[in-house]
Amino acid sequence: MATGPVPEPVLSFESTVPRRYVHRQSVTEVFLTDCVPASEPDRYVLGAQWPRLHGFYRGRAGRYDTMLLAETLRQCVIYLAHTRYRIPLGNPFVMQTLEITAELERLQIGAGAAEVSVTVAVSGVRRRGSQVTGLSAALVFEIDGRRVGSGKGSAVVLTPSEYAASRWGDTGPRSIGRVPEYRLVGPEEVGMSCEDDVVVGATERHGRWRVVPDLEHPVMFDHPSDHLPGMLMLEALRQSARAQCARPDAELVSLSVQFHRFVELDLPTEAVVSNAQDVPSGMRVVLEQHGVPTASATLTLAPDTGARPRVGAKTGG
Repeated sequence: MATGPVPEPVLSFESTVPRRYVHRQSVTEVFLTDCVPASEPDRYVLGAQWPRLHGFYRGRAGRYDTMLLAETLRQCVIYLAHTRYRIPLGNPFVMQTLEITAELERLQIGAGAAEVSVTVAVSGVRRRGSQVTGLSAALVFEIDGRRVGSGKGSAVVLTPSEYAASRWGDTGPRSIGRVPEYRLVGPEEVGMSCEDDVVVGATERHGRWRVVPDLEHPVMFDHPSDHLPGMLMLEALRQSARAQCARPDAELVSLSVQFHRFVELDLPTEAVVSNAQDVPSGMRVVLEQHGVPTASATLTLAPDTGARPRVGAKTGG
C-alpha cells in the first residue's frame, strides 16, 4: 500500500489548557492551548499563545521577550508530565536544568497574538515501578513555520513525602520567617517599566546584587510558594547581569542554568556576576545563600549597539 507524507498536526489556539496542568493559578498566565502526539513515540506538538503585551514579560525593539520561551518550556514539561506520563497533580516538580536560545530577529511582534508551535522530544524517562520519577525534554519553538528558539530542560518528580524530606529533612516543615527587605535598584537600571517588577537590589560589593522577592507580585508569585520560584530566579539572573554591565536594554539571547538546591525566602540571597571568559557577550551568574550556590547560569546578551558609561556599585541596606 502506498503511503504519503505524514500530515502536520493541526493545533487549536481557541482556549488554554486547564491551569492545573501547568501549575498556574491565574488563567491569564497559562500560555498552552493544545497538545497532539507526533508520529514517533515520546514526541509531541503543543500550541501556545503569547500576548502582544504581557503584564511582566515586555519585549524590546518590538520583539517578544526571550523569557516567554523559558516559561513556555516550563509549562510544556509540566503539562506533558501530568497528561501523558500520568504523574499525579499533587507530586511536586523540581527543575534541575533549563536552557533556552532565542532567534531574536524572528521574535517580532505582529498584528496579533503569536500562535506558537512547540515540538517536544521527551527522553530519559525514569521510573520507579510504574511511576515516572524524572524526565528530560528538548523543544523547538516555531511561529508561522519559522524557528524562533529552542530549549532543553530536565526535572525530577517527587512524592509529597519525598518533597518534605528534601525540603526539611527530619525536622519537618518550618515556619517561613520574614522576607528580608532591601532597597531596589531603579527600574531604568534593569530595563523594567516600573519598580514593582524589579527583583534585585544593589550591595556595597562589586559584582554582587541582592535578590529581592515580592511575595505579592501577581506573576512571580502567581500562587503561594515556600521557596523562591524558578522563574523569579531566572529573572534575578537577567536583571543582575543587566545591572552589572550597565545595559538595562540588553536582550537575552540564551540562558543555561543548573538548579542546585531550594532557595529559602527568608534568607538573604545574592547574585554574583562575572564575565564568562569562554562565551562572547556572556555573563556568569551564581545565586548564593550564605555563600552556598543555589543556582549557576551562563547568559548571553545581544551585542551592544552603543557605548554607555558604566554604572558603579550602589550602597544597599
